[in-house]
Amino acid sequence: MKNKIIIVGALIAVIASYLILIDNNEVTAADSQGQEVYEIKSVSPAVAGKIADFTWMENGKAMSFNDYTKDKIVFLNFWGTWCPPCRREIPDIIKISKELEKEDFVVIGIALERNPSTAVQQVGTYMKAKGINYKNFVNADQLVRAYGGIQAVPTTFIIGKDGKVGEKIVGGRNYKQFMASINKVMKAS
Repeated sequence: MKNKIIIVGALIAVIASYLILIDNNEVTAADSQGQEVYEIKSVSPAVAGKIADFTWMENGKAMSFNDYTKDKIVFLNFWGTWCPPCRREIPDIIKISKELEKEDFVVIGIALERNPSTAVQQVGTYMKAKGINYKNFVNADQLVRAYGGIQAVPTTFIIGKDGKVGEKIVGGRNYKQFMASINKVMKAS
């Protein structure tokens, strides 16, 4: 009986260690794939036909949207954790981000949260829970104004390598619909 207790205890310890290892590996992988939330610090006005540039701090360094997305197709998704259609399309956006990560393509989320003081924490918690693998930005009031106001969420802009909006999508979409729009912009770029 004593041997059985020792064996069961050892087995439980091995399983627990394995589960902790898997959990740590998942967090590391998600973090290395761009699972971060940043506050927008400044926004430049949009220039006719082009997108508005914005800046944020990353690892103590000022970063800009135009530099980060240079020569890439950009999937810019305005969404909110409180928005049911936004939440429904997140798995498809994650899939697109994974499938096109080797291409000149980047997915960026702009979370329009209702409480700016808790937005970073709220979006970060949601991203971790859902496995969101791309950068997200909060406190985007200036950016919303630069885009002429976002009337509904989700709203997605697919931006060509030239920095021009190739397509604006208002409302929720699925994987197939998104890919049709992305492919159209890719062919034009």
